[in-house]
Amino acid sequence: MYLGNPLLPINITALGAADAIKKELLKKSWHEYELKPLKLNLMPYFLFNYHYFLEDSADEQKTVKSTVHGILAVDGHRVEVRPDLVELLKENWKKNTQEAPRGVYNEKWCNIEKREQDDILKIKTAKHFNIPKNNVFVSSPKKMLIPLYYTFAVLGEKEYKFVVNAIDGRIEGLDTVPNREKSYAEITRETINELKNPANWIKYSKEAIFSGKDAAVSKAKSIPKSTIKISSKKFLNYFDSREVLIVIMVLAVILIIIGFFKI
Repeated sequence: MYLGNPLLPINITALGAADAIKKELLKKSWHEYELKPLKLNLMPYFLFNYHYFLEDSADEQKTVKSTVHGILAVDGHRVEVRPDLVELLKENWKKNTQEAPRGVYNEKWCNIEKREQDDILKIKTAKHFNIPKNNVFVSSPKKMLIPLYYTFAVLGEKEYKFVVNAIDGRIEGLDTVPNREKSYAEITRETINELKNPANWIKYSKEAIFSGKDAAVSKAKSIPKSTIKISSKKFLNYFDSREVLIVIMVLAVILIIIGFFKI
């Protein structure tokens, strides 16, 4: 089966795209979530040359002051300028194919008709550069299809949308995902793993001492002089910090080493 427009290369599989999303979520400390099946969409895009000129407003004859030339990309489905995809489309244009991809896919409709094509591209270019539409010319528009994977992930009680570019693996939507606050058990486990390397002992000891000192000074300043009382709850909360935990673990490791050599 063949497509009506050239399709840029699919270099990333659905499985590879899903793995890439999982790795990025792991970096944000998300371990438990539901990732919906990825769906391949073929999105219509236009790559074209633009030319525009600026006039000298002080000149009654409207002398052309300067000219600008370049290349832009427009999403034909959403009808929006995508300058961030220009280089990617340029680099992969010659690698296109008319053959339809294997498996299930959805070719999105184009909202820019052939007879309106140049006018709409001119309007979008004029808006992008904030210049008069009559000062813009477009040439050599190329229509193509970009392969994109769409999916959703349920994190906590919210759903987040991700779009993975099947050409280079770029993921859109990660910036909307917050970093998950790690639990006490996770912090403890990570700290233990880090302390398995003796090279980290001195580093973490210094960080803990200085962080603990700053925290202690800050807390001391915030306590009213008239009521210097420490409740058992606040006292226990102090030991719930990463800095104190690191100090305790470093001291424990040192004591174990000392005991080993004494034996």
